[in-house]
Amino acid sequence: MKKLVLSLMLTMAFGVQAQTAVATATSPTAVSPIVVSPNAAAALANATTNRIFLDQSGDNPNINLNQTGNSNRQGTDLSPIYLRGIGQTVTTIQTGNGNEIDLAVSNATTGSGVGATVMIQQIGNSNEVDAACGSGTSAGGTALTGCKAANLNWKFTGNLNTLQYRATGDNQSSAVTVAGNSNSFLIDSLSANNSQTIQVTGDTNAFNISQTGTGIAGGSVWVQLNGSSNTINVTQSGTVDAVASIKSVSNSGTINITQKN
Repeated sequence: MKKLVLSLMLTMAFGVQAQTAVATATSPTAVSPIVVSPNAAAALANATTNRIFLDQSGDNPNINLNQTGNSNRQGTDLSPIYLRGIGQTVTTIQTGNGNEIDLAVSNATTGSGVGATVMIQQIGNSNEVDAACGSGTSAGGTALTGCKAANLNWKFTGNLNTLQYRATGDNQSSAVTVAGNSNSFLIDSLSANNSQTIQVTGDTNAFNISQTGTGIAGGSVWVQLNGSSNTINVTQSGTVDAVASIKSVSNSGTINITQKN
């Protein structure tokens, strides 16, 4: 009888201990949410893959940007890639479809951008580049400033690619090289001694090139085209020395060139 009572007492004791252990067990510590900066949160809303935001104001930097995938983005319409120092050297390559680059080499808010060297290459389809070099608006005839002696190169391999380029400052050189179909370029340049070169192998291309305003001496446009259904409009205005050279092997192409003194 004493053994039975002792056994019951031990069983009850261990039972109470087990119940007490469960009752006092600590809960897992809650994981704190990751804090995302406002800038990063805004960037996440602009694309589905990789995003790059750059604001460069120092002199003589050498910058290389490389993105692979679809729907990559460098800058946005409201927050483009800013290059506002002297002697900028920037090389950016995007490989994939649906990529976009918004670039500003010295605009109204970025200051000086003298001597910039920019090479942008997009490999894929439905890619877009929106670039500005200088501050002000050439469409209104206002002289743009701050982007002199720039050397800009745009290279596209693929279909349905778009370039919109607005520039000012003396002695600029812009070159577009394209291998693909259904490409469209809008180039608006204002200042003296600026050169626009376009080399295209493809079909259904449309170019609108305008170098307007006063003191546009030395403006030149060089186009070499190989394809069909091409539309080219070149307008140059100024004092003297405007040059337009067009080489075309095309079907159903429309070419309009206006040069005024």
